Amino acid sequence: MRNIIGVCLVFVSLSGFAQPKGYQAVKNVAAFQQQLNKNNTSVQTIASDFIQTKNLALLSEKVKSKGKFYFQKQDKVRIEYTSPFSYLLVMNGNQVMVKDEQKTSKINTKNSKAMQSVNRIMIDCMQGTVFQNPDFSVTAYESANGYLLSMLPSNDAMRKMFKQIDIYMDKKSLDVDRLTMTETGGDFTDMDFTGTQHNTALNESLFKIR
Repeated sequence: MRNIIGVCLVFVSLSGFAQPKGYQAVKNVAAFQQQLNKNNTSVQTIASDFIQTKNLALLSEKVKSKGKFYFQKQDKVRIEYTSPFSYLLVMNGNQVMVKDEQKTSKINTKNSKAMQSVNRIMIDCMQGTVFQNPDFSVTAYESANGYLLSMLPSNDAMRKMFKQIDIYMDKKSLDVDRLTMTETGGDFTDMDFTGTQHNTALNESLFKIR
């Protein structure tokens, strides 16, 4: 997927991360950011399949699910789990809707700083604007075939939720192949994206908060 979550001060901290195996730090971060911004201007919508794998410290088996992902510029996201259970998350501006097989919940992110931050993380990942997120410090790495953006929380609110967020991108297309979210307790979730399509017409009903 095209990298997925105004220009703020960019803080790139090399000392905050252990360099991942097979990657080296991007030497010209400013040029890399310009590349992301250029690609971002051409992307209006994203549609993709995903497989999510949740790794829980207390369980030996991994919890797997799959579904559909949709993004529409500037701030609309739909994450629809289809197997093994039905679950829906829709973000539309300041409104968030969560729907499972039993009930529907609606949240106004204006009333929750934490929800605002989580909402922005997903938007930044899709739009390639993670460097502009003041809640995280970001280090960019590269390998022969891809980029890795490692995000460390820079405030207490985010540190309570995340230990680290890693975004793996294809080097040529700048599509996000994998999003890894590691929680403070050590549990982590991988979202692997496949079959990504850009700029396809998406029905507005996909993002409707009902």
